Amino acid sequence: MLSRAQIVTVVVVGALVVLIVGAPNWVLSILRNFLALSNLALFLFAAAALAWFLYAVILRRMLRARRIANRRMRRMMREAEIRGKDQRNC
Repeated sequence: MLSRAQIVTVVVVGALVVLIVGAPNWVLSILRNFLALSNLALFLFAAAALAWFLYAVILRRMLRARRIANRRMRRMMREAEIRGKDQRNC
C-alpha cells in the first residue's frame, strides 16, 4: 500500500507531465526561456567561483610575496642608512 506522501508525489509528477506534454507552444517557450536563464545563472555562478578561487589562491599569494619583499627592502635600506650614519660618526 502506498503512503499518502507517495500518492501525492505520483499525482503531482503526473500532473506536471500532463501539463508539459499537453501544453501549448507558448508555455513550452516560457519553460525553455526559464531553463535558459537558469543555465545562464549557473554559468555566472561558476565563473564567479572560478574568479574567487583565482583571487584567493593565486593572486593573494603573489600580493603577499610582493608585500614581504617590499618590507624586506625597506628594512635593508633602513639598516644601510643606520650603518652609513655610524660610519660617518666614527
